[in-house]
Amino acid sequence: MPHPTTLNPYSHDFQHAVAFVLAKEGGYVNHPKDPGGETNFGISKRAYPREDIANLTKERAAFLYHRDYWRPVRCHELPGGVALAVFDGAVQHGTGTAARLLQEILGVNTDGIIGPISLRAARQADAEWLTARYVLRRARLYARIQAKDPAQSAFIEGWFNRLRDLTDASWQLGYSTTRAA
Repeated sequence: MPHPTTLNPYSHDFQHAVAFVLAKEGGYVNHPKDPGGETNFGISKRAYPREDIANLTKERAAFLYHRDYWRPVRCHELPGGVALAVFDGAVQHGTGTAARLLQEILGVNTDGIIGPISLRAARQADAEWLTARYVLRRARLYARIQAKDPAQSAFIEGWFNRLRDLTDASWQLGYSTTRAA
């Protein structure tokens, strides 16, 4: 019988996080007001012009999310609930913005790159407080997006519902400090 990690190479925290994102993003969408254009499982044609978005599988989406979002913002090194919040922020706003939001809250240099200083500060912070502040900071970002582009108001209720559900999912995941890839 194959080793369990052969069947699913992802950590429990990533599996939980990607399940949350996939559930929120849904399947194939081509909404005319979405600046990402054609999307499937939240993977956009704008971000991935070489992907066959219409035929994208959940497994391929999970691979892309792990490689291009989870690992670059070093979620595998953050407390579980914080990792989920930052990962979801990376999916919604890009890795640089997600990192800067976290760094602003932590009071460290906001260079958009999660390095040793950001990780140390995140591990030393109260994880529940950090998650709550991160979610609140994202709400402010959504409000600015809507103010800058009123056409985005079509999405505001969904964005705030997502943040509510993200808070619940973060607490379900917990705040242990032991991380795996």
